[in-house]
Amino acid sequence: MITLKEIAAEAGVSMTTVSNVLHGKTKKVSPELEEKIKKLLVKYNYIPRFGLNALTNKGSKIISILVNTPEFVERTPYERPFYGNIIGELERMLRKRGYYIMLFSSKSIPEIMKMTMGWNVDGIISISMPVKYYKQIGKQTGKPIVSIDMNEYDIGKISDCFNVTSRDYEGGMMMMEYLLDQGIEKVVYLANIKSGADYCRYIGASEVYKERMGDGAELEIRMLGRTYDERVKDYDDIRRLIGRKAALFFSTDFNAVEAIGFFQRRQIHIPEDISIVGFDDDVYARLCNPRLTSMSVDVSQKAELAVNMLMRLLDGEEIKEMQPKVDAIIVERESVKKNG
Repeated sequence: MITLKEIAAEAGVSMTTVSNVLHGKTKKVSPELEEKIKKLLVKYNYIPRFGLNALTNKGSKIISILVNTPEFVERTPYERPFYGNIIGELERMLRKRGYYIMLFSSKSIPEIMKMTMGWNVDGIISISMPVKYYKQIGKQTGKPIVSIDMNEYDIGKISDCFNVTSRDYEGGMMMMEYLLDQGIEKVVYLANIKSGADYCRYIGASEVYKERMGDGAELEIRMLGRTYDERVKDYDDIRRLIGRKAALFFSTDFNAVEAIGFFQRRQIHIPEDISIVGFDDDVYARLCNPRLTSMSVDVSQKAELAVNMLMRLLDGEEIKEMQPKVDAIIVERESVKKNG
């Protein structure tokens, strides 16, 4: 197999220049020279020795993606569209920059930490990680770490963390405004966990509900069961709201679509009998019948912000905006009964 030294000799450049082109660091390389080196890499089918570098102190060109699988996920997190979409986007964007990903997912954070410590990676992106462990992983590895959707709604606790998330509080407010504008008189918020994005959305929705419905009005919140059989009991109990100008505001599309199926199998019509909305605007929202009204969050933008932030940290840049947020917008479909 040809070596990097041999390719550099044929191109008439240094090994450092070839390495920079190989890893996407081409700011100081002319377009003509970059194209020449790339053609040689393709000609000789050069394969970098990433695996060996991952076991040494050299730069490995590997980014570790850590997924703290939420407790409410019954099996693998990848059955949820959000995780599959965000990981796919992260891999695509990192590959463009000359990096590969190493993926760890578990409900056991000590297990995630153990696996992370065993590999020489260049940087880390964590997903749904509690702030306590985010800081611990960063301290123990000494590697730059960026979070996506840190599992914490108290901004004070994460003020010194690099965290990309969405405007969940504002999204909750907007969806509640929309529901009440349609003449809805009773709303129940259904969530998987009382923290992170789920709870931020509830806080925003709750404030609008109190303001619009008058003194003493409290937005009912219901924590969904972790298994399907447990959630069926929740949906069955909520049948008490049928025909009462009511709406169910789910913190995720996954559960909203699950509830739509439950009601339809019992001849309860959506939205004639009860309105349902979700959050994320994932593939389920677009495929169910009726299609689900949801708050849309651009997953690609989240991934891009996280990757760009990590690359800047790897380059030693100082980052002032540590908590960038992606906007949430309403996508109106057919699952809400309109006013009048």
